Amino acid sequence: MAHEPTSRTLEMIYSVQATLNRLTPGQAPKALNEGVTVVDTRTVEEQLAEGIIPGAYRVPRNAIEVFLDPTHRPLFSDEEAADLPPVPGDDEPVIVLCNLGLASSLSAASLQRIGITGATDVEGGFQAWKAAGLPVESFDEHGM
Repeated sequence: MAHEPTSRTLEMIYSVQATLNRLTPGQAPKALNEGVTVVDTRTVEEQLAEGIIPGAYRVPRNAIEVFLDPTHRPLFSDEEAADLPPVPGDDEPVIVLCNLGLASSLSAASLQRIGITGATDVEGGFQAWKAAGLPVESFDEHGM
């Protein structure tokens, strides 16, 4: 048996992934078409270079809990809240994507810890989405 390199970080990510009901890239578009909230946590630079998923909300990884936490939303002004994604219900599905499907697993687990139990991510992240030939539009097409 070959030894696969690992780290404490990867062990933590794999442990979290084992608790999530992760979607394959093939399952994710159906969820998007059904109105599930999809959150793209990739950097602006990654989105500019690779494109974005139509209909996905762009939320920085370092702000996902604050932006989606229903108990934190009242702390935003009405003007600030107008630019945020909708607050999901506790068991409402939320799909998080990052570039490769690692940080998104941590994000989904973090959302679950604050009560958004329907949070999950996509195996392989945006790169798997794109490799599967799923819809992607340029950042500029989206008017950003």
